[in-house]
Amino acid sequence: MNKIFTLTLVLISISMTALAQQSEEQSVSKILGDFENAIVENNSEVASKLLHDDVVILEGNNSETKEQYLSHHFHSDGRFLSAMNRELISEQITIEGNVAWVSSQTKMIGTYNEREIDRTSLELAVLKKEKGEWKIIALHWS
Repeated sequence: MNKIFTLTLVLISISMTALAQQSEEQSVSKILGDFENAIVENNSEVASKLLHDDVVILEGNNSETKEQYLSHHFHSDGRFLSAMNRELISEQITIEGNVAWVSSQTKMIGTYNEREIDRTSLELAVLKKEKGEWKIIALHWS
């Protein structure tokens, strides 16, 4: 009977850990979805809250701080994303403690600046959990 009780506790513990991990992955994915929506909606206030103060954003040949991105590429990224039909192809989330990294591929099709676009976009996002909140600390788009 004692072995059954111990085994039950172990299984419950494993299940709770798996559920907690799944919940954290959902939280991380939601932050990235909210950030994308903020870009599309041109809502720099929401975007700013999701970005860590020390974020590094790599896009094209540029490396930008939070302030630089929000005052420059943020607006053109919103116009571009608004013109695209986007389909998430894959998303891989890994969490180690208070750091998460997400690699994703998104199919984008549309017309932007009178050019037909049909491409697969790659993204690597790193998030850091501070004071119970996930914030984006690094982004790389290609």
